[in-house]
Amino acid sequence: MTDYRGLGFDPAPGHAGAVAAASERFSTPLTVPGTPPEPWTGAAADGFRTRLEAVVSELTAVRRAMRAAAEVLDGWATTLLGNQRRAEELDRRALGLRRALAEASDELDRTGAMASFTAADGEAHDRAVARHDELRRQLDDVLEEARLLERDHRAEARRVADRLRAEEPSTVIADTLTSFSSLTAELASVLLGPPRPASTRGAAAAFRAGLG
Repeated sequence: MTDYRGLGFDPAPGHAGAVAAASERFSTPLTVPGTPPEPWTGAAADGFRTRLEAVVSELTAVRRAMRAAAEVLDGWATTLLGNQRRAEELDRRALGLRRALAEASDELDRTGAMASFTAADGEAHDRAVARHDELRRQLDDVLEEARLLERDHRAEARRVADRLRAEEPSTVIADTLTSFSSLTAELASVLLGPPRPASTRGAAAAFRAGLG
């Protein structure tokens, strides 16, 4: 895991493995029950068939929502990996610039101590100042790129959470399915930082809790 020593912060927090695991669990097939035996008749059979139709309808809605949630999470996993590759690239640039800036600072001190001796020494110091300032500007630009990446990353994460919430079925059966109620750990780890407790169960609530 990258420690981002160059940037000093993580612009694209998240665990792609946790997202993939959550998507896989949402992709688990859900069996919809069939009809009761034909010979069964009477009021009890009619009541059972009525309830079964309601259960089948709810299960169908849950299965559709689970598939949609898996697609949303697959898309987020792709975005997450892309953002993390960009963050690592920016961190490498920042780390190189910090090292160069440290060397430039040493050169600035050295030439500054000799700047008043000769005109050549003064010119060397001016060049050292210019190089130091240019490296500082380049580092500031990289840090700004990283801050913009972090802003966009978190904004997209919240859009993903909203899409998951929109896909979540509001059925009694959905509340009892572990596929929707036990993913808090996976989805909360999509973004780092201390998670806040979700006020409701389900994929979207767990995901939003992980946004911090």
